Amino acid sequence: MRIITSTKRYILAMPVLFAISAIFGGCASSLAGYYKSLRTKIDSGDYEEAAKFVDKSKSKYGSSNILMYYLDSGVATHFAKDYNTSSKKFELAKRKFEEYYQKSITAGVTSMIFNDSTMPYYGQDFERVHISIFEALDCILSGHSNEAVVEARQIDTLFKTLETEKNYKNFYKDDGFIRYFMGLVYENAGYINDAHISYFKALKAYKNGLSEVSTPKELIDDAYTSALILGMENRAAEIKKEYPKACKRVIPSDYGECIVVDYNGFVPEKIDNVSEFALLDIWPYVEVAQAVDSQEQEDFNKAKSVGLSIFAKDYIKVAFPEYKDFENRVVAFKVQSYQQEVKGVVVQDIGKIAKACLKDNIGKIYAKTLARAAVKYITGKAVSNKISDEAGKDLGMLSQISFNMFNSLSETSDKRAWNTLPDKILMARFCLPAGTHTLKINFLGKHGEVLDSCSAEVDVKADKKNFVAVRSSRI
Repeated sequence: MRIITSTKRYILAMPVLFAISAIFGGCASSLAGYYKSLRTKIDSGDYEEAAKFVDKSKSKYGSSNILMYYLDSGVATHFAKDYNTSSKKFELAKRKFEEYYQKSITAGVTSMIFNDSTMPYYGQDFERVHISIFEALDCILSGHSNEAVVEARQIDTLFKTLETEKNYKNFYKDDGFIRYFMGLVYENAGYINDAHISYFKALKAYKNGLSEVSTPKELIDDAYTSALILGMENRAAEIKKEYPKACKRVIPSDYGECIVVDYNGFVPEKIDNVSEFALLDIWPYVEVAQAVDSQEQEDFNKAKSVGLSIFAKDYIKVAFPEYKDFENRVVAFKVQSYQQEVKGVVVQDIGKIAKACLKDNIGKIYAKTLARAAVKYITGKAVSNKISDEAGKDLGMLSQISFNMFNSLSETSDKRAWNTLPDKILMARFCLPAGTHTLKINFLGKHGEVLDSCSAEVDVKADKKNFVAVRSSRI
């Protein structure tokens, strides 16, 4: 009787494992479909509808992904020009980052049994830093330019933290574009010394940066000009030596500078890179024709995994994350205004930063994933052997097949990220007379053809930096 009761306990536990696996798989599938719909709404330019869609979909994120909700809601409301709501959501995201930063980022027992997606999404350092770009623009575009300095101060503190903590081993610890943009924020508020420090650090960060973006000419001129204004002749000479084409920027009287920021495309999405290993007693699986679309391919791969797991005597499945780019036909933009045309340049490549950070962390991911696979394999073997000893080989084999299926259904990489970030940020800078101007912005394809256009009004204030934010992508 004891043997039967023990065996029943193992067998009754199997449906629980499958149910939990289905829940985790269903959550991942639900978010994948959700993000596809959200990207479509954003890509169409219906930003207000996109913001409402995120808000109505909060329950889809669940408590483990609440940080992702705040980030997505913050950026969607930013695109919709609801800057007050955007700032509030980003502040909530910051608090979550700070809360998580105080905790150990080491995954617990649950992720060793199932997958890392069962743990809260802690976010990545480069994602936290980019919050400040959106929040600074939230302040500026809502008419509170001086409040944007708070974001610049926070960035300075954050980079110091990233540089000094974790035994100086942080991979992402500085960013040329972030320093450059915060220099603009400082200068616009009249903090020339802080602006120069930020510009000078930006030069170094671009040179050694992860994004591999060329140092913008305007940044070089900003660093050189601010050094001259501050009477730092040696520093100006140092910059001139490194960048011989550095020039002093001069804005005509009664003119202001217009800065157009373009959020271009979508940051690459994480997908599973799956490896499956099996020693087969029998292999009845027959290869079918190639799937015709991504959803069919996904369904086909899932069916293949389950089929393989059923007919394998020994089965291990591991899944690692990798990035997949979105095809974006818009590669550049031009601004027309006041008898001039200025082309935007790439100042930030978030997609490359994301890939570089993943590459740096992949060793840890491999180690943890393989350890998890080993735990599942050993657990399944131990249980099936015990059932074989207590209840016979047939039930033992059934339990092994059940654990194989559980492994197949539960194993997935952690593909969570701030998925509404742009892939790149482009910028155009030029001077305009004080007053209200209408800008025509043409979005260009790879051959220079105009794919789309929009207009934007800017109220240019003399001796100030006047920002305009737009978004471009055609996926």
